[in-house]
Amino acid sequence: MLTTIIIGTAFVAMLQLVAAGSVNNIEGAELTTGIALARNVREYTLTSTWANLPTFNGANYSPPKDSRGVTLTNMANWQQQVTVQAVNPDNITQDIVDSSPAAVRISVVVSHNNERVCDLSWYVFDGTP
Repeated sequence: MLTTIIIGTAFVAMLQLVAAGSVNNIEGAELTTGIALARNVREYTLTSTWANLPTFNGANYSPPKDSRGVTLTNMANWQQQVTVQAVNPDNITQDIVDSSPAAVRISVVVSHNNERVCDLSWYVFDGTP
């Protein structure tokens, strides 16, 4: 009888361990996908001219886009939200209002099933002399 209780308890504990590992694998895969989707937007903006960067402000891609700007129709539950904010080039943590800024911060928030997965920000500077 005691052996049956010990084996039963061990079996239930092992099932819980397998379930916890599966949940962690799913969450890890979701985060990896989210980071890849955020980087897709970064790569896509790198192909854009300086003058076109402000047009990305407020962009909301659902389904998301790849690094070439092609819609990923098989990822309908994913979303990329883009914000472009002018910043002071001498103090990039300071947001400014400027119709022709020398520097901008581009931020992407990636969501899956309306749950925030990750966000990524980077700075771009106008290289015009």
